[in-house]
Amino acid sequence: MTSDLNLPKISIITPVKNSVGSLEKAIKSLLDQNYPNLEYIVIDGSSTDGTLDIIKKYRNHISHFESEDDNSNVVAYIKGIKRATGEIIGLFNADDFYEKETLKKVGETFRDNPDLDAVSLRFRVIKNEKIIEETRAQDAILERDSVIQIFGANTRFLKKDLFYKYGFPLTTDDVGRVLISNDLEYLIRFTLKGIKNKIIDYVGYNYVSHDNSLTFSSNIKNRIRLYEDRVFIAKKFLNSSEFDLPKIWKKTFKRWIKKYRAMIAIKYLKQKEWGLGSKNFALGTKESGFFKFIFYCIKTLLRSRREKKVGF
Repeated sequence: MTSDLNLPKISIITPVKNSVGSLEKAIKSLLDQNYPNLEYIVIDGSSTDGTLDIIKKYRNHISHFESEDDNSNVVAYIKGIKRATGEIIGLFNADDFYEKETLKKVGETFRDNPDLDAVSLRFRVIKNEKIIEETRAQDAILERDSVIQIFGANTRFLKKDLFYKYGFPLTTDDVGRVLISNDLEYLIRFTLKGIKNKIIDYVGYNYVSHDNSLTFSSNIKNRIRLYEDRVFIAKKFLNSSEFDLPKIWKKTFKRWIKKYRAMIAIKYLKQKEWGLGSKNFALGTKESGFFKFIFYCIKTLLRSRREKKVGF
């Protein structure tokens, strides 16, 4: 264990519900960091599968724990932030795991650069114990005049005061549904506020993809919800008077509305959900104009055919 007591306190927050098959590996990877100034917060959503037994096993290593039905990970995350006493906040899924020395590298970077708001690392996506994606250092950029290429919120360690200064994660969308992509929204929001981010060229985090994963799953309903989140987020920022959006972000958000609305409509039609498909087709033509929306629908169909042909 490093003896450097000048490292900043890092609060790691794990929202969890019924993750008995993965939680212990996640906790062990955190404890293996041997970080000397660590606060670990676990917010459980009333698990019923043995998850609570694992939490009990490691209770001496958990700074704060609570268990109640909170309906979503984002509500649990907000609880964790409000409970946190560390200067730095890290979000850690119960399915995932850290590489060794991740927290040491993060802590040292914040210590040596006290003006930083965020520190970002590279990450892997793993499925069936095989690496299916690995990001580059340049993918971790958070700059106001550059569109974020890959979000990876769990690989972004943020100063806690950012949430109190610029707002907590949104819990719901415009129709009251849980906002699955809440991390995407607050990362964009913080970036547009001009936060200072430093990238560590180190693969420090492993996302584990599985059938129940909201972000990495190929489940059609999950994919549609993520696309709907993108449309909501794009409209939110385009219609907000709080931000003087750079041209590149305006262009990106307008493209998101056309692109993801087309993907939603096509997905529903392929599932023979004619009512929802027609509804989204009508919304798309209203939002973007008939010909532009048709163009994006055709692009979506061609892309899906190419992916099917090569076996994606």
